[in-house]
Amino acid sequence: MIAEPEASNADTMVERLTSATRADLGDVPRALAASSGFAAEEALRLARRLGWTVKALADWDPHQDPSSLRIEAALASVSAWNVDGGFWEAVQARLRGCRLTIAAIEIVLRHRAPVARVPDDAPVWEREHLHAMQEAERARDWAELSKRARAFEQLPNPDPGARQATLALSLLDWPRLIRLANRSEGWLHSHLLIAPLPLVDALRLALASGNRYAQFATLERVAYREVRDLLPQEETALRNLLIVLAKDADDWPRWLAVCNHYPVRHPHMQAAFGRALARSDGTALQAYVESVSLSTSDSDTRANVTRCLSVFRARAGADRRRALWRAAFERWQGWNFAEDEGQNLTSLARSALDYGVVGWLIEGEQQRSFAELERFFSDDLRSLEMRWHASLSSAISEFFRLISRHQVMAHAKRRSAADADWLPGLPIDLPAAATDEFLQRRYHWSDRQLPD
Repeated sequence: MIAEPEASNADTMVERLTSATRADLGDVPRALAASSGFAAEEALRLARRLGWTVKALADWDPHQDPSSLRIEAALASVSAWNVDGGFWEAVQARLRGCRLTIAAIEIVLRHRAPVARVPDDAPVWEREHLHAMQEAERARDWAELSKRARAFEQLPNPDPGARQATLALSLLDWPRLIRLANRSEGWLHSHLLIAPLPLVDALRLALASGNRYAQFATLERVAYREVRDLLPQEETALRNLLIVLAKDADDWPRWLAVCNHYPVRHPHMQAAFGRALARSDGTALQAYVESVSLSTSDSDTRANVTRCLSVFRARAGADRRRALWRAAFERWQGWNFAEDEGQNLTSLARSALDYGVVGWLIEGEQQRSFAELERFFSDDLRSLEMRWHASLSSAISEFFRLISRHQVMAHAKRRSAADADWLPGLPIDLPAAATDEFLQRRYHWSDRQLPD
């Protein structure tokens, strides 16, 4: 039985309906789980109880439900029946033409909006964090907003009725759900709308929506909330979203700062990135290369970037490949193993962009002979020994930079465009000029392998 509640706010009504659903229909999920052993009488009893929910939705009339209590109660009831996600598919044919019901479901979602309440005894740092997050949200600073969002390990979940309303519109009126997403006024608002959807549908909704908050909520979800191997349809949906985001030259670097500064944190996204880059222009490719954090010791980042670039190489045309390879090579040259960061090397080093650098040396600039590589190394070594160095550590570091650069170039000389694997491995390509025992002792050349 449904009775009009006493005057109260919407939150109280939702809480009461949720509690009533647990009390009246709490046995339904267990009964459905045991449905294979149903007696006819038990099946009939459940069917009658289900019938009320279906009828309440199909026959909804705004004149009989001015307070929206009945539609809210029907949606809360669905949460008990929609155990495996099959309820809305089962009633789709019956409800698709119920325009008033669908409009009422939209209204239910429009009335839901998150409100941040700060307790009076909240620590100052929590208040400052919330203020900074809200500032980043208003400025659409996606990188900063992402950092602030990660402080919340658990995001708020939509109430059962709102959850079912989203699932209902995703099947009954997808364009209406898109319009709702376009009206989202913040990332948490978008999160509450999108959270009930399977990941592939969330990505589809973000793609269809022009709302940046909806797109951020979805990208943040796939980057940090659902870190797992993506299903093929999820990977394709993510690729499609990334292609669209990459078309905005101003915002693309900000999106990359959310989920590509440290690719090691997002291994499940690398194939989708590679497929998206294969469909992106030169500006987007340059931004991708600039977004990757470079280090002389992070081999896991290197492995993840290599996966992305391998997928890119298999799908991109020659011009796009050369554009990305050249951007990788130029950044690698300028970075020079963290030279401007004041970092001293004590062993051979490599970079996350090695695969792209080799790509440029093979498919971009004209190949140099081994004799030329040896001569360039000898010239650079002679220059190194003629310079004044601030310390022995500085001189040793410069020697290892020369050796590290030579590894990549010599490796590329042994590869061709037809080779499947371009990534330099463990074997050392030691130039003849560096084989002198006295010189090796001077520069503390004792390790014979690249770092793991």
